[in-house]
Amino acid sequence: MNTTFRALLSLLVLAAVLASCGTQTGPAEGSTEAATDQTEELSMEQTTESTEALTAADTGTVTEEPQTDEESTAPAATQLSNLTVEITQDKACISREPGSFPTLPYYGWPSVAVDENDVTYVVVSKRLLHIDPYGKVMLYKSYDRGMTWDEGTCILDTILDDRDAGIVYMGNGRMLVTSFSHNSSLYVTNSTSSYVTWQSKVSATEKQRVFDMWNAATSVERTGCSSYIISTDYGKTWSERHLMPVTAPHGPSLLKDGSLMYLGVPKAPKLATGQDLASGVYCYISTDGGETFEQRSRVAIDASYGACEAYGIQLENGRIVATVRTGSFHTMIFYSEDNGYTWSEAKDLTYGAPAQLLQASNGVVIMTYSKRSNTTGQVVRFSYDNGDKWTRELYVSRPASSTDTDLGYPATAQYSDGSFITVYYQKWESDSKPSLMRTLWQFKQN
Repeated sequence: MNTTFRALLSLLVLAAVLASCGTQTGPAEGSTEAATDQTEELSMEQTTESTEALTAADTGTVTEEPQTDEESTAPAATQLSNLTVEITQDKACISREPGSFPTLPYYGWPSVAVDENDVTYVVVSKRLLHIDPYGKVMLYKSYDRGMTWDEGTCILDTILDDRDAGIVYMGNGRMLVTSFSHNSSLYVTNSTSSYVTWQSKVSATEKQRVFDMWNAATSVERTGCSSYIISTDYGKTWSERHLMPVTAPHGPSLLKDGSLMYLGVPKAPKLATGQDLASGVYCYISTDGGETFEQRSRVAIDASYGACEAYGIQLENGRIVATVRTGSFHTMIFYSEDNGYTWSEAKDLTYGAPAQLLQASNGVVIMTYSKRSNTTGQVVRFSYDNGDKWTRELYVSRPASSTDTDLGYPATAQYSDGSFITVYYQKWESDSKPSLMRTLWQFKQN
């Protein structure tokens, strides 16, 4: 009997010890919570440029300062507060074609999307110069997560200069590609020399051919506008053009309910809808896969800012985070908590533009944009609290020459394995014209 009692007593003591171990509180030494005590986050109001970020050329890995627990209420903040960005494949050309006319060596303003099979779609304007009448929209595909690419297919080529190409993938092979153009008259006689420079790069016969083409066209065909095309078979075939009253370099984004949101500024709205629009950023919604769009709201931004290129996404918690470029190449940021019906006041965030946004599968919001002065290149910043605060800049690519400023418009997409691709236009080594380029990278948790 005594032996049985002593055995039971031993079991009770052992259970108490185990329970005590299971209720230990406080972070262990070296944990994420302990690490965050010695770091600080950059707030939205801080707009000075960061020159401390490491580049892929420096180490292949860039490290971001973690965020203190008190600064964010987002669930992902404490779990992902000590991230690094690891460059897995440094900058490389998706397409490059140096030369002179009739070669079109200049690539500009790309966008990227990834489908459910991890096929990558990149659209870009291929052309002779930064401004010329030869711009056309090309589509490039990769079937191995951005490692190799096809030869590209022209999917839009009007008689005008087809510029900034945006893309959104909606699922089941359906995608939408946007572009815009200027009036043909700008390329004939213009006080801004960049619009007529193309005339000195081609023969007199070629120049006359272009003028004759425009003279034979209707006034509507000669009018610059915003438009989009739709594919329902993974980019194999495309619809006729749909006109759109607003434009934005990266096009629309997909909302949580499956509808499309197009944030943009007016571009020949009367041609598309029969009505003019005041200045500002407008929110248009499509509930039928892009077949039609209806105006939902207007974001009132003082005209003195020169707001011109917008983009926005809806986060998992329902909030919409949106950005717009200013005339001084700054990015302003604003928010909607009611599906785009009303908006907060737009506030200056940083130098560098235009911004593209993506919420990663781990909840971190990624902002991608370019810088064209001081330390030029393509940068990303992270938000752990649904877009309220942003980390310092991390470079994913820098040009071969620090004086190269004709670059940028980067966009980022994520693959099913959690890795990322950022596409952009930038000169390859000593080339005189920019190519279509990409960098592959991934998060790395310290």
